[in-house]
Amino acid sequence: MTPFRLSTRLQPPPRGRPSSTRHAVPTVRAEAGGAVEVPWRVIARSVSGVIEVEQCGHGPLHSVRFALAGDGMLGLSLPRTVYPEERLRVVVRGATGSAAAASADAMLVLRWFQPDGRELLWPIAL
Repeated sequence: MTPFRLSTRLQPPPRGRPSSTRHAVPTVRAEAGGAVEVPWRVIARSVSGVIEVEQCGHGPLHSVRFALAGDGMLGLSLPRTVYPEERLRVVVRGATGSAAAASADAMLVLRWFQPDGRELLWPIAL
């Protein structure tokens, strides 16, 4: 077995920023109807495989988790509820983690459930 881990950490919301501030977020097509705002934005990215995202939606998102796909590997993180303005930090680690992050076909996938029960996925290129 190849030692590989995709770890995530919940970051507290930044201090000093008004809670009513909302960021423009990209929109994706929902399978069952109209457009759905993507309630996330990437706020930090490093060459060492660290990516930080912020939840910029209007309510809590449930069963939020990451998956890493690329070069035949898949890492999973534990699901959690993330509230508006909270941040998640994901780190690709392990013997082949840096190779996966540098791979042209590697993709980080952020998955969550909307309040109405629909599961949505947002791919993030590494």
